[in-house]
Amino acid sequence: MQRVTLAFISTLLAIISSLLPLFAAPLDTSGQYEQPIGRELFFLQEQEPLSFNSALSSYQRGDFNASRSNVLSFGIGSNPVWLAFEINNPLESPAKRRIQIATSWLDSVDVHYIPTHSSGTTQALSQYSGDKRSFARRNLEDRFFSFDHAFPNGVTRVLIRIESADPMVLPVYFSSLDAAQDRANFQSYSYGFLYGAVLCLLIYNLMLFIGMRSISYLLYSMFLLSFLLMNLSYTGHGYQWLWPHLPRWQQWANPIFMMLFNVTGLLFALRFLRVKSFLPATYKLTKLICILFPLLLLTALIIGDQVHGLIFAFDFMLLFSFMMILLGVMALKAGNPSSKIFLLASTSSMTGAAITGMAVWGFIPFNDLTYRAAELGILIDIVLLALALASKFRATERQKIIAEHQAKIDPLTGLNNRRAFYEITQPFWMQKQAQLGVSVIIVDIDYFKVINDTHGHAAGDDILSQFAKLLNLSLRQQDVAARWGGEEFILLLPGTRLEEASIISERLRERISNHTFSTGCDELQVTASIGLAHGDTSGLTLEHLISLADQQLYRAKQRGKNQICYEQECAV
Repeated sequence: MQRVTLAFISTLLAIISSLLPLFAAPLDTSGQYEQPIGRELFFLQEQEPLSFNSALSSYQRGDFNASRSNVLSFGIGSNPVWLAFEINNPLESPAKRRIQIATSWLDSVDVHYIPTHSSGTTQALSQYSGDKRSFARRNLEDRFFSFDHAFPNGVTRVLIRIESADPMVLPVYFSSLDAAQDRANFQSYSYGFLYGAVLCLLIYNLMLFIGMRSISYLLYSMFLLSFLLMNLSYTGHGYQWLWPHLPRWQQWANPIFMMLFNVTGLLFALRFLRVKSFLPATYKLTKLICILFPLLLLTALIIGDQVHGLIFAFDFMLLFSFMMILLGVMALKAGNPSSKIFLLASTSSMTGAAITGMAVWGFIPFNDLTYRAAELGILIDIVLLALALASKFRATERQKIIAEHQAKIDPLTGLNNRRAFYEITQPFWMQKQAQLGVSVIIVDIDYFKVINDTHGHAAGDDILSQFAKLLNLSLRQQDVAARWGGEEFILLLPGTRLEEASIISERLRERISNHTFSTGCDELQVTASIGLAHGDTSGLTLEHLISLADQQLYRAKQRGKNQICYEQECAV
């Protein structure tokens, strides 16, 4: 009894299924259909080639299946698909409407219109399109596959045969010409914004690369360029604007540009995150992957296997998304400060792709926002990466400035070193202050070697550090001090007469001799010898003036130390 019941239910379901095309209400030309009409469609996937007559007979017999999704979706390399639906025009005059399949990568799209009063195919009208044809041969100059038809009074059956090696995603729209144009205008403005933003970033980063010769900016520019080319390709803008007479190239453009996008993205990530420095094995594996997948695609291109070429490209795209996040996580664990924003960028890209996938498969509502979420995610991705690159550049510049500053500073005393001293004082010789002249003072700590030998080098370092502070306290705002070497220090006093320089020198000598230097547990008294030279910037070079001051310092040392010597005069 149970078997009989099951058999009866199965038979009843089969009958109902076969009658669905008869019971389904046709679309009305007076209706407004803003969303794809997938749920109004019936479809049949070819198991063997079907002619138009055979497909029409199959539809009339009820062999077509009712769609349960707004957007029909089939995989890569799927068998050709027939779509069927009916249009009713209640008006006496013909109503011109547009059927649009909002996918830009279908190889062949054949549309057939059959008035229901037709007993055969003689009165059927047909329109043909697809990427296997030149773009110039399309019915309308549209990146999508659009067909305008004046529907006569009554019911018209529409059969569409679609064939493509690419993923067969079929958002089918039925609308008035005005509504179709409004939808096209919105998309045009949004793509204009997208392409404008990407081009601005591309040009800006190319200029940075030219100016700075940084490989990171070159790789990021290539990443932006590949995204732009990939988007132009799969949106149909490339076929419409750039290669309208190359149908063969159009069939391979998607996987080639996808591959280029993945490779440049991974190479940029390796460079930006400095993966080679903390994960050399991962670095080598990633570069190997960046070589392997393009070789697989090249092999498919050579043998003309478009299906496997697409499989390699889409598999690499999935692997790319996973690896970008994985590299970001690894860099984060390694303490890379740039990894946080990189990880956020990669996550936004994956989130957008997931939303688009769920919209295509019917898990969430299908609209312009959900369908183009992948583009929005990638746009957020590239903007965040641009910010991360700019942040990294600023950090690098700060480090460079700090390094340059430290290269000019004596690390022990905090004073300028010789290099900085020459750079700072050189402009004084350009000013030609002939009236007042320039004074140079060289100060040498007396018996410093004895201090090091007796109290240790740590005590000597303490004295040098405290000595430098005393020098700074004795300086005026315009004076320049530097550690000249060992226990020697130099001061340049611009716009200073000899008498004034001698007073400053004496004040410094007294401050040093009266100061108690602390060296750990010990307190020491230290003296210094000073050599002073004065000259005119128009008559003496800086090197000559330093040499004169050094000679005066030697005289001060010879005469017993703890004194100042200048121009044949010495003061204690």
